[in-house]
Amino acid sequence: MLTDRRRLLQAGAASGAFFAMAGPGRALAASPADDALEALLQRHTEAFLRRSPEEATGNGFDTGANLFLRSRLDDRSLSAMAGDKAAVKQALAELRAIPATGLSPRAALDRDVALYVYETLDRLLGFYGYADMNLRPSPYVVSQMNGAYYWLPDFIGGRHPITDAADADAWFDRLGALAVALDQESERILHDAAIGVVPPDFVIAKTIAQVKGLRDRPPLESALIAPALKKLVLLGREGDAQKALAIFNQRVAPALTRQIEALEAIAPKATSTAGVWDLPDGDAYYASAVQANTTTDIDPGDLHKLGLDQCASLIAQIDTLLKAEGMSQGTVGERIAALNVDPRFKVSDDDAGREKLLELARGYITDITARLPQAYGIATVDPIVVRRIPPAIEAGAPGAFYTEGAEGEPGIYSLNLQHPGEHSLWRLPTLTHHEAVPGHHFQYSVLRHAPSLPLFRRVVRFSAYTEGYALYAQQVAAELGVFDGQPFNRIGELQSQLFRAARIVVDTGLHHERWTKDQAIAWMVENAGEQPLATEREVTRYAVYPGQACSFKVGATRIVDAREAARKTMGPRFDVCKFHDLILTSGPMPMAVLEKAVAQWAGGAT
Repeated sequence: MLTDRRRLLQAGAASGAFFAMAGPGRALAASPADDALEALLQRHTEAFLRRSPEEATGNGFDTGANLFLRSRLDDRSLSAMAGDKAAVKQALAELRAIPATGLSPRAALDRDVALYVYETLDRLLGFYGYADMNLRPSPYVVSQMNGAYYWLPDFIGGRHPITDAADADAWFDRLGALAVALDQESERILHDAAIGVVPPDFVIAKTIAQVKGLRDRPPLESALIAPALKKLVLLGREGDAQKALAIFNQRVAPALTRQIEALEAIAPKATSTAGVWDLPDGDAYYASAVQANTTTDIDPGDLHKLGLDQCASLIAQIDTLLKAEGMSQGTVGERIAALNVDPRFKVSDDDAGREKLLELARGYITDITARLPQAYGIATVDPIVVRRIPPAIEAGAPGAFYTEGAEGEPGIYSLNLQHPGEHSLWRLPTLTHHEAVPGHHFQYSVLRHAPSLPLFRRVVRFSAYTEGYALYAQQVAAELGVFDGQPFNRIGELQSQLFRAARIVVDTGLHHERWTKDQAIAWMVENAGEQPLATEREVTRYAVYPGQACSFKVGATRIVDAREAARKTMGPRFDVCKFHDLILTSGPMPMAVLEKAVAQWAGGAT
């Protein structure tokens, strides 16, 4: 799971991707229409980054004439949301004014991607809640997995650049601005509750606990302040710790208290219903969320059936492998559950166990990195750090996630080590391949170094592409032989695929089939062999990010289908290294655009 793409969308117009249809290293002559489209998308992207200082920092845009952005945070107010909606409509009108006729094949695909982004944003911003730059909507402004209190501590404390006195001053401005961001979201919590949008009671309870955790933990030891103080020390500054503590105590902590009070005020209105069908226009909201997350037009009911079919196929494969290892009694779910508690695959539930998991993960990254040239033409991997998820947010965080590093900083693969015993060793290799290499970290490493990538192509993101590729990357790791002679690790890879297929079933179950939270947890535990505690956390996640859990398996399936279709078309000319380089250097795109582009590449289109 990639987290850097989940910053709130507070922009006027998101950008379109610029797909190098001719493939890496090949250039096409641009027509006047192509130039007009490129200039429009560039202008839109720059306008977006000026409206989103957080994205500006993440994309290295807060320099020169835009240095002022470095001291600011995104505007999360109700008035800013209204401005966003108007700006997206204007951007859409401007894009439609450039006809597809007259564009080169490459530019036509750019327009397809941009049109998809703008139309999706126009639709999503017509609902409550928010949508991030991954086009991933959430009906709730603040929850156990989103909100300023959740995302900004790591951004402010760890990702804000501090190289000189001006950066340090900007950091203090941002630290104080956190209070404003919190209050803006608290206002929206109350506003949305007044129109009937209230998170489930179990979400509110977890969220309040986490907001209190940020408020009540020693501030100077938190992710919000501690990493930045280390950088400030290198500048030889004195008194910065006390200044930061004063800002936190006088401004941030009271704002956190006000947010807790806002959540407590709406708690009496909350129910235990996890599905968005219970919200205003909930069925339409979910259909829109599924479309945005999967970048397909599949109906939620059909998607539910697809998930069930994929689960049945994967269960049969796992059954065969388990029987080969002498495990034939009980359902596949029961046998996987037995593996989860098998002492052979457990670490101690203490700091020694935590360090063991971190060291193993680092070893898996080293091993797969050496194998990459067998499947990728571009095989350079940027530096990556393997660390524990900050304890303050572990209770509501997933089992692991990846965060793209700021400019000049390593990427971060974070493991949830609140309970080390949850990470069975037969699962850890595949988790690492998904989040790190050849998954998310490698994905971003290649894109960062790809030549001639316009700014807007670096900004736009799609869950089905980013998460779908990372899930597909697990399969690539298996194809590269990392599981040869390690049957339980191979079972772990298939179980990970089963887990993602089960996510489709459970997500659509909650939001379309109207399952209860307990039904969803039971189905996942019984059919995918997931552990109850981790599954409860997962299902709570699905409740606040409807449709996003479906993006993984849908995206991976579409990438595999595109690869095999190209292989069939090209025959002996097919080169998997070139295929991978094509989809990675092209940047994120909707699945339909990816399939069209791969088909044109396979057919020799120029």
